[in-house]
Amino acid sequence: MTTLSKPMKKLSPVAQSAVDFYLAQAKALSARNDQPELVAFRQSVAERFAQQAFPSRRDEDWKYTPITGFLQTHYAVEGLAKIDEAAIKKLLPPFDVMHLVFIDGYFSERYSDDLSELPRGLSIEPVKDALDFSQGHCALMTHEQKIQDEPFGCLNSMLFDDGVLITLDPHCQVERPILCSFLQTQDGHANTIRNRVVLAHGAQLTLIQQHVSAQPELNAFDNVVSEIELAEHANLQQIVLQDLATQGAYFGLQMIDQAEKSVFNSVYVGLGAALSRHQNVLMMAAEHIESNQSSACLASGKQVMDTRTHTEHQAWWGVSRQLHKLVLDDQAVGVFNGMIKVHKGAQKTDGQMDNKNLLLSKTAQIDSKPQLEIYADDVKCSHGSASGQISEEQIFYLRARGINQTDARRLVTQAFLLEPLEAVSSPKTQAWLANKLTQKLNG
Repeated sequence: MTTLSKPMKKLSPVAQSAVDFYLAQAKALSARNDQPELVAFRQSVAERFAQQAFPSRRDEDWKYTPITGFLQTHYAVEGLAKIDEAAIKKLLPPFDVMHLVFIDGYFSERYSDDLSELPRGLSIEPVKDALDFSQGHCALMTHEQKIQDEPFGCLNSMLFDDGVLITLDPHCQVERPILCSFLQTQDGHANTIRNRVVLAHGAQLTLIQQHVSAQPELNAFDNVVSEIELAEHANLQQIVLQDLATQGAYFGLQMIDQAEKSVFNSVYVGLGAALSRHQNVLMMAAEHIESNQSSACLASGKQVMDTRTHTEHQAWWGVSRQLHKLVLDDQAVGVFNGMIKVHKGAQKTDGQMDNKNLLLSKTAQIDSKPQLEIYADDVKCSHGSASGQISEEQIFYLRARGINQTDARRLVTQAFLLEPLEAVSSPKTQAWLANKLTQKLNG
């Protein structure tokens, strides 16, 4: 690789050491690859990453999300590990799905369902097999510049080696949900994943992505970037479950494009990782588009959970709904940042965003920043945020009916946290996610 430029900003010794480490990982990854175009791509991204480096508290978007602990652990790209079938079976929910398994960032044909017998119009391919840089660029990467503007997006571009490419033909509706299980098995490992989902005109699909650890004490790192493209009248229900071991890290960035009369319904459930950040960037570029983005996050100990959305209404009659709830206990830190931007000419926009947070201890902390930017004059938009502790009146009501203090607090917290799951259309999927939340709450 060529000599890299110096960072554009002064870095701490910890941050500089992390930058040097991941640059070395990219160099080693390129040495194992026989595609010169891909090697050249990694080299160009490495040049940008070396200059951009990691964010600090001085960066506005990272002011309340400390990453020092993450920088002190260097996560290596070691490749595929071995796992037994019993561990794979534990990943399955109690309802029928098409199961795709990724172990330490790489697609596992052995443990996944047979991809040769897919429903009509559905195509599923590992990204590792779909990469083609023969034209000097990759068709999978329609948002590459914006992705690289994000520090961990740039890191993803430099290190990703696999993921999933899902395409669905016009007017095809897939009844069974597709479940992508991203399984961590190695301590100190970096799982860097690039996904792309493309739904053609009138297509309909449910996609579930779960990030899980094989052992509760693992300290591993998932860095995933997903590009989602919905054509006219397409409908995607997406669920992202982040249930990693509480020592590791998770960064998820999603770039979503919607065409006319398409529907995007996304629910994020955050439970694990010492440090996590899930971000949606949604472009509603045509008329009569609908979107629903919800999240339910439960953090305890010293976990840091960051959820954020950026939604742009660019045309008439767009409808967006958002409900984000965080429950924080012990010394946990929660961060919410949401933006609804209504472009000039995007009349009749109806955008609503609500963030509600429940603090179970006096040492828990929440930083919330809902935002509106409106450049049209005939719209209906609202945003709000509220944070507080459990109402003593609610506790008294339950205690008066024979429920003890501990169970009363648990019931009130559970009722508060489960509301965002109402956006999930399938009762079985909703119950599965509710059980995941309840398990952590009770644990």
